[in-house]
Amino acid sequence: MIASLALVALLARLGVWQLHRAHYKQALAAAIASRERMPGLELGPQGVDFASTEWRPVHASGSWAGKLTVYLQNRQYRGVSGFWVFTPLRLAGSDTYVMVERGWAGPDPRAPMLVPPIPSPPGTVEVRGRIAPAPSQWFSFAKDPPGAMVRQNVQLPQFADYHHIRLLPYVIQQLGPDGDGLVRDWPAPDLGMHTNYGYAFQWFAMSATCMGLLVFFTTRTLRRRRAAAGGAR
Repeated sequence: MIASLALVALLARLGVWQLHRAHYKQALAAAIASRERMPGLELGPQGVDFASTEWRPVHASGSWAGKLTVYLQNRQYRGVSGFWVFTPLRLAGSDTYVMVERGWAGPDPRAPMLVPPIPSPPGTVEVRGRIAPAPSQWFSFAKDPPGAMVRQNVQLPQFADYHHIRLLPYVIQQLGPDGDGLVRDWPAPDLGMHTNYGYAFQWFAMSATCMGLLVFFTTRTLRRRRAAAGGAR
């Protein structure tokens, strides 16, 4: 009996914990939406404090390091597998770079096995976007070669070490009209709150089921004891 009640309480507590996680993520989503409406920052070689500026609008000027462009493969857009295209931007007047998530590119229709050509114009360019975290790491059985152009993942510290550059630890997610063969229809950040609500429902359902079974078996046991006691008279 005590163990069963403890299990019911534990399952209910797990459900409450998942609800707290969902509410926290709701507040975080509201904070992100608020930051996206804030005035834009100008990104210079000194960088910005990522924790307080994540998802804020930003603009930067510099020159593309087109030869260092990388393509993250197997990225989906409207059911089509393509590439996320990343190119480092050398910030004006410095040796500091920031990785720019330029957009999504579909496969080259003339050569689907090859990456599509994405131009990186020479000279000074202006990039507008928002401060975003480094690309999430996808599971992969094989480790990407450090200098690979087409890869599954890119880790900014390792990328910077390999190419001997100073690279800021976050990216600019470029905004604005589609162009250069790139799509910039970025999805909203997925914080996974719906998953937390789903888990909370499962834990509460399991707790309720265990409680129902406990009541059922306890009631049945009591009835049998009463029946046995009545028969013994």
